[in-house]
Amino acid sequence: MNIELLIKKVENSLLQLGINPDDAKNEAAGQWFLMNQDMPIYIDAWEEQESTPWNYFKFREDPTVFQITVPFCYGPTLKRDEFLEELLVVNLNLHYGKFSYNTKENVVALLYRKPGSAYREEEMKDIVDALGYYAEMTYHVLKDEFNLKRVLVSES
Repeated sequence: MNIELLIKKVENSLLQLGINPDDAKNEAAGQWFLMNQDMPIYIDAWEEQESTPWNYFKFREDPTVFQITVPFCYGPTLKRDEFLEELLVVNLNLHYGKFSYNTKENVVALLYRKPGSAYREEEMKDIVDALGYYAEMTYHVLKDEFNLKRVLVSES
């Protein structure tokens, strides 16, 4: 798949959600930003420039990538290992996503990624709904035990 076609598919998906793609576009091509109440949602489409050990099996056939990221809380300062272990266990039960942790920014996010050629326009609603649900549920279930703090839009 070429990147222009993937971008068009993402824009069609946004239209199906009732969102004008131009209103959601970020500065760079293939990047969009949505808000679900106070939760940021980043949508990205890009073309990988080089193969890595993690994408080699698909890279030659399709270097494009579709991704949705929902950063929702900061990693805890206490009991961090227990918290991250909990997320790894919960990952087994998730549809349309996985937890990820950015150590540099200390941010926990839900992430959905697939090769661009595997992306279908009609699946965005389910992906966004699932990631939003998991982010809210995880935050509310674990916030007291791990003293979690939300990622604010201006900080993400």
